[in-house]
Amino acid sequence: MNEVLLEERAAAAPAAADGPRVPRAVAWAALAGAGLTALVVLAMLLRLLPTGSRAAGWTYPYDRLAGQWHVVWPVAVAVPVVLGLLWVSRRLPERLDGAVVAGWFVAAVPVQLLLRTYALPSLGQIVVSDRANSFYSPSQRWGFGEFLGDYMGLVEQLPPHARTNMPGKTLLYFGLDALGLSPAAMGVAVLVLANLSAVLLWLIVRELTGDRRIALYALVLGLFLPGALYFTPVLNAVAPVPILLALWLHVRFLRTRRAGWALGLGGALFLVVFFEALPLVMGLVFAAVLGAALWRRAVSWRDALRLVGWTVAGFAACHAALRLGFGYDLFDNFGYVLADANDFNARHRPYGMWVTRNLWYLAIAAGFASCVLLAVAAVDAVRRRGAHPAAVLTLSGLAVLVVLDLWGINRGETVRLWIFLAVFLQIGAAWLCARTERFWPVALVVASSVVQAGIGLAMIGFVRI
Repeated sequence: MNEVLLEERAAAAPAAADGPRVPRAVAWAALAGAGLTALVVLAMLLRLLPTGSRAAGWTYPYDRLAGQWHVVWPVAVAVPVVLGLLWVSRRLPERLDGAVVAGWFVAAVPVQLLLRTYALPSLGQIVVSDRANSFYSPSQRWGFGEFLGDYMGLVEQLPPHARTNMPGKTLLYFGLDALGLSPAAMGVAVLVLANLSAVLLWLIVRELTGDRRIALYALVLGLFLPGALYFTPVLNAVAPVPILLALWLHVRFLRTRRAGWALGLGGALFLVVFFEALPLVMGLVFAAVLGAALWRRAVSWRDALRLVGWTVAGFAACHAALRLGFGYDLFDNFGYVLADANDFNARHRPYGMWVTRNLWYLAIAAGFASCVLLAVAAVDAVRRRGAHPAAVLTLSGLAVLVVLDLWGINRGETVRLWIFLAVFLQIGAAWLCARTERFWPVALVVASSVVQAGIGLAMIGFVRI
């Protein structure tokens, strides 16, 4: 099956208006997003931006006094660097796409560290703090086998975040410690791992749409996602990686119908639960992609049944390996974590207040400019009746948002907890920007994301130690 999964490559490719004019919807959305971001950044600098609710049970404090204009200089350096790289990347030939992605993966790290110039606390301080990151200290106290083998016996001895999360996050620090890294180096390593989510986003978009421009824009927006930069090295920034890996494997099976991809998908879904189960709500996206493939007869119902069977087998094999090798039971652990989350919400966080407030904090995580373009892209996707692959991804991502918000499992802290969804929703903004060959719309959106990330890092204490 050589064609693009959701529609023929020839039909999907003309996502952009190749003439000199920028479509009106794209122009106004980019300008409105940049203008809104300017107001948000000014409000941050003046300590006027709402950053939580005492009545609703959570706030993010400001770290600096109003009018600290000197914190702007890292942003002033980062923006032209990022836009210059983006301008060059757009003009390179298709045969260099792999090198472009690798180049962005490497070049993004020093720019991201530059944006952290005035961030408090430092990466190393966050890593060793049991309040901000409870996953490091258990890796110093127990051995790998002892920790995983008697996990449910040890769980009540763990510091707060480690106790109320799945063990995959703590085991990541066992791995980083085995490399002999210092806490500061571990913080940089987590930043690098978090950047894999943007690379996976590129792979997914490139695979489904065949459009280099959409994929490139999604990559860059994913690398400079405000929420991920605010919270790195807190491991919610890495949470998008397992679910996006699973989605890519899902797409690969639908393209090739080879059992190995489905087995890998089962293993990736096990990793999702083992690391952070919340992103499983993105199963709606998996279903939408599969449904679109079935509707276009790119796959058969028999293929869909094979996908389910091999995925279950891959998941079961991972579960059996840990159960037999270490005595660890994923389902018992997941039940404990879910019960604790429900109990916490019932005692501390009112549902009604956060149903609306969570949407505001998602915009802080995803970037206000991207959210404006996402809204316009969603309207256009409905108008097109979901014909374009990016429309399927955009609308299914918004369906995930609706379900997640109304479910109420997260009440507050969604700048951190919904990073996995904020990354995925960049596809809608990238799709809209790619409607034109002109550079300035995407430049405004990317610059807005970088500016919002840099100023937020300097002014607001998203992470507490």
